[in-house]
Amino acid sequence: MIDEELKGLQEDLSKVLQRVKKPKKAVVTAGMPYANGPLHIGHLAGAHVPADIYSRWLKMLIGPKNVLFVCGTDDHGSNSEVAAKTKNISTKEFIDEIHSKQQQTLKDYSIELDVYTGTSREETFEHHKNYCQDFLRKLHDNKFLTKKTSEQWYDPKIEMFLPDRFVYGECPKCDHKKAYSEECDACGANYKASELKNPKSTVSDGEPVLKDTDHWWLDMWQVTDELKEWIEGKKKTWRKSVYLETINTVYPSLVFSNKDEEIFKGLKAELPKHKSRYAPGKKIVVQFDNLADLEKGKETLMKNDIETELMDGWAHRSITRDVSWGIPVPEDRDEGMENKSLYVWPESLIAPISFTQTALKKKGLDPELYKEFWTDPESNVYQFLGQDNVYFYVLMQGAMWLGTQGAKNRMPQKGELQLTDIFSNYHLHMDGQKMSKSTGNFYTGDQFLEEMGYDSDQVRYFLSLLSLPEKNSNFDFETFQKRNQFLAGPLNAAFEKPISAVHSKFDGKVPEGKLIGKTKKETYKIVQNYIRMMEKADYPKILFMIENYARIINGLFTQYKPHDDRFDREQRKDALFSCFFILKNIMIMLSPFAPKTMEKLRKSLNLEESVLSIEELGKPITEGHPIGEKVDYFPTPKEEEA
Repeated sequence: MIDEELKGLQEDLSKVLQRVKKPKKAVVTAGMPYANGPLHIGHLAGAHVPADIYSRWLKMLIGPKNVLFVCGTDDHGSNSEVAAKTKNISTKEFIDEIHSKQQQTLKDYSIELDVYTGTSREETFEHHKNYCQDFLRKLHDNKFLTKKTSEQWYDPKIEMFLPDRFVYGECPKCDHKKAYSEECDACGANYKASELKNPKSTVSDGEPVLKDTDHWWLDMWQVTDELKEWIEGKKKTWRKSVYLETINTVYPSLVFSNKDEEIFKGLKAELPKHKSRYAPGKKIVVQFDNLADLEKGKETLMKNDIETELMDGWAHRSITRDVSWGIPVPEDRDEGMENKSLYVWPESLIAPISFTQTALKKKGLDPELYKEFWTDPESNVYQFLGQDNVYFYVLMQGAMWLGTQGAKNRMPQKGELQLTDIFSNYHLHMDGQKMSKSTGNFYTGDQFLEEMGYDSDQVRYFLSLLSLPEKNSNFDFETFQKRNQFLAGPLNAAFEKPISAVHSKFDGKVPEGKLIGKTKKETYKIVQNYIRMMEKADYPKILFMIENYARIINGLFTQYKPHDDRFDREQRKDALFSCFFILKNIMIMLSPFAPKTMEKLRKSLNLEESVLSIEELGKPITEGHPIGEKVDYFPTPKEEEA
């Protein structure tokens, strides 16, 4: 029997699928945790769970062999070194212990990484070091690095330079006893490090001194136009917060005092195309379209006695440090840079490339195949991170990539590092408050599973419903409990009813039938929305839509009673056929979000792993297909409060 409804739906869905943009290959990365403690629930919410969902989606889209999901610990720098010193163990011992615990946590949350390594680990360090050093050579040869001398805190007691946050003292403005090196949280004052009174090292409690030291600085200003062009091209695809933060930063801009406002107004017609706005401190900011226009504008303003300053603070960052635990700077480019290390931030941007090489090697493949993922314009890299790291992953990383090219003032060509796509998330709050170890409002990923007894799919599902892409969001335990009740109630019922009915009334085999009710119309809508929203990693909206789609099953049971012999048999067969059609689609669509539970459902439906593909959406479970037994899917929620 030909089901015209089904045939028409499959033709329509085929057209939808043909329009989907498919990268040839893809890498997914999640923000690298420091190797200084366990993974907390914020790490999972903001980086690892959303990245894992996206990786699973891509595998359904272009096939598992074409997708690599890589991550690892950010091992180097003073954080790990200082933490190890306080425990009186070697840095390597400290990191190995942390790494092992983090890796187990990710496994417990079904984070399906191709590799979880680390920048200092044996399987990665050597090729990572070589790649980083070659990277620095290219930046230096392309004149993207300049050497500058600056003062930095040094602790004579432990013979170590200290980052600013490892120095405290008395605020020169308000005398607060725990002020940082250059800013005071108590009064909000900013000051020079040399003005801090009675400085102390948080590591040794000794008195640090300021010493001159040389470092390489990355000059991002020279690729301002290219960064702006790239970011403008992402206006419709990137999250609004990522786009606005980066485009507003990268616009070539001048700032001057508002006392010159009237003169400026009289010059507007003479200036190149620009926008102006008021800024704090009685200032006016003027944004130009490109660097050439900015130079012309600056010249015009200077001729009319308007003193301006470049807003280029974002574009100059030190990328080396005086630490022993790190990637050594190559010694064949700049005399005087011996015993310097690459700063952990630029190193962590390069690290996923090295991790890709490690993942390929782990699979028995040539590590040089990383180029097919990172340097091919037909492939893509998707990176998930916290909102406060957007600057580094967009502006610094973009400038670094452009700085290694044969020619800097153009977009990357085939064979050069391709600019990546960024998905950022805001901070997770717990019960309405920012997570804090000091107040006890802090939860590790392990606590949810080991102490509170939740299932990882419950946590993954709930985290995916939060509005983290748009704003700081709250993990409210009462709401979490209600969501778990829904999963164990109506959603489980949608899984269980068809399986029970087919065994009790149809010999455990999918009956012959056709699509009825809203099945065709709602399937077409959900598949369209699923593809569109998964591309954007817009998880909350699509999950609510899938839940509504699942309610059709309960509606078909209410109306046609497939489990009750007293009702029309043909209608019952059609209803059950439609239920299994919907159920297969749900299983595919929810598999990235709740992989353990959907694996149980796949086995109950007696389907091969190969059905986890976008191409399988809208394809029915065929007549006569034997269905397995139902099992416990989403667990019954705990009654006791967390």
